Formats: sequence, structure tokens, C-alpha cells
Amino acid sequence: MKSSIKTLFVFSCVYVITAASSFAQLIYTFDEFGNSSGPSSAPPISPGVLQPDPSGGVSGPVLVYTLPLPILTGDVVLTEPGNPSTGGQNSDIVRFWNPTGINLTQIIFYSDVSATDPADSPADTGLPAQLISPIFIPEVGPEGNNGATYIPPAGAPGSTLAGVVIQYNIISDVPEPGTVALAILAGGTVLLSMKRRQTA
Repeated sequence: MKSSIKTLFVFSCVYVITAASSFAQLIYTFDEFGNSSGPSSAPPISPGVLQPDPSGGVSGPVLVYTLPLPILTGDVVLTEPGNPSTGGQNSDIVRFWNPTGINLTQIIFYSDVSATDPADSPADTGLPAQLISPIFIPEVGPEGNNGATYIPPAGAPGSTLAGVVIQYNIISDVPEPGTVALAILAGGTVLLSMKRRQTA
């Protein structure tokens, strides 16, 4: 009886710690194709839609997500790996747009386009010429499957006035469908061969 009470106590403590940490930090993920996800117990992030740029950063439609939270306005600039002295080339800009401070923030995803890297996603609209309170962070991962994780410090673009910690998982490049299928096939082959070895 005593061991079951101890086990129940341990599970209760783990549950309380896990619940407290999940409420302390919200995690939102979004990519250059309009896909998004967020915690089920918090204000959701909408799927991205093409619409006229609410900030006037570029002419023409841009990929915009909506987050029903008051987030500070500003830009997070993703840089490609390059010369350490220059920090690499800017490849994407995520603009948090909430000039009125109300409980509605728009997240604008801009991605660069060029002759060598033509547009292949809704975010590929080019980069705005003017930056707003920019923070620069490097992309992580191989070209074609990279992005960045951004946890804004207090007062930085994307932070909340309420002091809630938010983590943004920004997926810059999504693997081509053929690459994903190849990776799944390779993983399945490895699992199948491991199962055959275990059976033998």
C-alpha cells in the first residue's frame, strides 16, 4: 500500500511540474507554406493566408498568420550561414505586426526570391526594404530543410506585455515532397531490416 502511495505521489509531482512548465511557455510553429500549430490550451495561431501586406513592407500579397495575443511589433531576420563578419545573407524576415497593441497580432512571413532561388512557396514575396527594430538570428539545418527557434527576450519583437514566455519555431525551408518520401522510405527500410535481424 505504501509503495503505491509513493508512486502516486511521484506521478502527481511530475504532472504538476509538466503542467506548470507548459503554462509558463507557449510554443507556436509556422512555415513558409501557411502551416501552423500551437498549444491547445492557449490562443491558437491561424493558418497563414495570402493578403495585402498590412505593414506596407512589400507591394502585393504576403503570407500572414494571426495570433490573438498582444505581441510587440518588430522584425526577426533569419540569416543564412556565411562570413562571420557579415553574419550571412538575410534569407527570411518574420514581422510581428501589432501597431495598436490590441489582442490581435499579425505575423508576416517574408522570404527572399532570386533567379537562382525562384518562388516556390506563398512566403516567397521578397524582403521588405525597411526593417522594424530588427533582431538577427541564424538559420539552422541544411539548405532545403532549415529554420530557427526564437524565444524573444522582454521588450523584443514577438514578446508579450504580460510576461508570458513564447517560443516560435520558424520553418524556413520545407523539404521537397520527394525528399520527404525518400527519408520515410529509408527509415522504413532500416526498421524492417532491424525487425528481420531480431526475428532471426
